Amino acid sequence: MQRALQKKLIGPQAQRELLAFLGNHLPHFNTPASTAAWLKKAQTLRGEMLALFFRGHPTGLLTEKTQVHWGDRIQTGQGYIIRKLRYEGYPGLWVPALLYEPSDLRSPAPVVLNPNGHHAGGKAMDYKQARCINLAKRGMLALSTEFIGMGELRADAEHNRIAHLDLCGVAGIGVFYLLMKRGLDVLLTHPKADPERTAMTGLSGGGWQTALLSALDERVKVVVPVAGHSPVWQRSGCIEDIGDQEQCPSDLCSVADYDELSALFAPRPTLLIYNRNDTCCFQTKRTRKSIYEPICPVFELLGASDKLAFYDNTDPGTHNYECDNRRQLYKFLEQQFRLDTSDDDLPWRDELLSEEQLNVGLPPDNATLHSIAQEALRKIRTRKQKTRTPVAARKELSELIKLPRPTKTKLQKVGAAQKRRDCTVQHYLLSLGDTWTLPLTEFSPPRAKTCELLIADGGRASTSAKINAALAQKRRVFAADIFGTGELHADPRHHMLIATAGQRPLGVQVGQVLLLLDALSERHSAPHITAQGQVVSIIALFAAALKPKSVASLTSNTLLDTLSRLVDWPLSYASAPSLFCFGLLAEFDLPDLIALSAPVPLHDENRGPLRP
Repeated sequence: MQRALQKKLIGPQAQRELLAFLGNHLPHFNTPASTAAWLKKAQTLRGEMLALFFRGHPTGLLTEKTQVHWGDRIQTGQGYIIRKLRYEGYPGLWVPALLYEPSDLRSPAPVVLNPNGHHAGGKAMDYKQARCINLAKRGMLALSTEFIGMGELRADAEHNRIAHLDLCGVAGIGVFYLLMKRGLDVLLTHPKADPERTAMTGLSGGGWQTALLSALDERVKVVVPVAGHSPVWQRSGCIEDIGDQEQCPSDLCSVADYDELSALFAPRPTLLIYNRNDTCCFQTKRTRKSIYEPICPVFELLGASDKLAFYDNTDPGTHNYECDNRRQLYKFLEQQFRLDTSDDDLPWRDELLSEEQLNVGLPPDNATLHSIAQEALRKIRTRKQKTRTPVAARKELSELIKLPRPTKTKLQKVGAAQKRRDCTVQHYLLSLGDTWTLPLTEFSPPRAKTCELLIADGGRASTSAKINAALAQKRRVFAADIFGTGELHADPRHHMLIATAGQRPLGVQVGQVLLLLDALSERHSAPHITAQGQVVSIIALFAAALKPKSVASLTSNTLLDTLSRLVDWPLSYASAPSLFCFGLLAEFDLPDLIALSAPVPLHDENRGPLRP
């Protein structure tokens, strides 16, 4: 039996189908037809993207005045001072920052926002200090902001806790965006800041912040992202480029991908810096074609071809913002801000300060992604429940998980049936239209009485004990792999991209189970479902709730009592990515699904009968 369950039925085709699915939902940016058409679309895109980012958040956050607490000054004696500060990036979440200010600051002065990237040292990283010291010595105000999960904000090291907010219907990306936007607010309220000479630059996650804020906030006049972004359509086939969930938030590409967002830089001066042998992500050979070349026509259209530059770093060519990349920044800012400074680093090594010396200090109850999600959950728990008819509830549930439309199925045998002492084994492939193919293995005992569909988090290979139990009851068993399990296992980052593309992994999985039920019902009576594992138990319950007449009974294993446990514990995104469906918990919980599945008999092996 185990040999039959481990037989590969689909192989590399599964990955090809996943990438094809993503490709169908991730369109490439097309050059606009005219200047007027692009300018009109640009403003629409900015509005739509901000509306997407702030779903579920309190209204007015973007226009509220930023609260700032100024701390100590560090007198360096090197021609600049460092002012410590923290600002309220999101209600209850204070962000530590450092303002590098020239000692002989002239008015008005150019300003540069320097967001941190994915380095644990945060604002104390030597390359970051070097850049900010050099900017201040050149007469510029340089604000160094901390990144969630780094430096003093390490309480949020797991960026994918955005998923806990998304589950509650609060777009986690909005927290990240507001933090960077309010950093810019702080910088531009400096009495000597020149709003017409405002730049933004950063590496990695700092490069991503630079690209995103610059695309949507036109107060940034000069854009210099370093190794921080590429289109999602390009990332789908290059898993190292996918990144964390803030970089690929739910539904991003239903509005615009990063190629189109990068086109929003035009006609502002833009220097795109990438690294040829980047050991992290976004190598030059990929980003030149996916970011730079697609946006060149937009700069041409706006008469700003000379404002767009691309630099391929080869020294050292890895994931860096070292001397050579800093040199490109200084040269570019000198051109744009009408400065007269050296292209090379000014002295900085003997001026580095320790993490402890640069610590700003935060309130002991500073908010985190998790605490913000817990507050959203508290509001859901105290909210009055909706009253809906079963028909209306199923329609709303289908829309929420973006359940695919039914499609034609084709069941095809793979190989000849194998006769065993107690059953016959037959392999199948079930084609779901031209999108997915599911592998199944049928175990048919003599004089089978009923039919059972068996799915498991671990895939078909983990189901032998359940199959033996079903055969003992004279049940014909179909063990199937659905998306995310067995041969159709997918990296959590690919689940993430499905949601980024405007679809839902949960909807894909539930839709596959419903089509399996339909295909089996055509040949046999309505199947019993056995779901082995925390994720597929919920998927099976969704199927029973949406089409109870298609299910004879449901036996689950480790079924949660409520989806709020995903936030309470919290459960990591990577362990159950499809369950973190945007807005699901704000509208439905598992008791609602149990009610909708009536009169299907429900039993959970760990909880006992849920409905006899």
